[in-house]
Amino acid sequence: MSRRRLILLAVALGPLLGVLGPGAAAPAPSTHTVRMEATSFQPADFAVRVGDTVVWRNEDPFPHTATSTAFDSKVVAAGGSWRYTPRAKGAFDYVCTLHPTMKGTLRVE
Repeated sequence: MSRRRLILLAVALGPLLGVLGPGAAAPAPSTHTVRMEATSFQPADFAVRVGDTVVWRNEDPFPHTATSTAFDSKVVAAGGSWRYTPRAKGAFDYVCTLHPTMKGTLRVE
């Protein structure tokens, strides 16, 4: 196969195979769900990537919050939800300010 054809093939398939290095496309953002249920966060400790979306869904019959130094849902009513998209890496401990025994950690990679 000619050098020109190899280069064209690499350019065409590179993004699919992840061989273009630093200029290659990043994975598409994902959505993750945390259930507020039985006065706990489920999962309580989880990891996401910068740009992913996290949805806290309140499945209890009373309100909750998801509050840290990086984010604050305010009050999430029973049956409601709240979304957050992290823009910085780090580990963020959070709590329900209405039920302080409800604790979780969001790890952003």
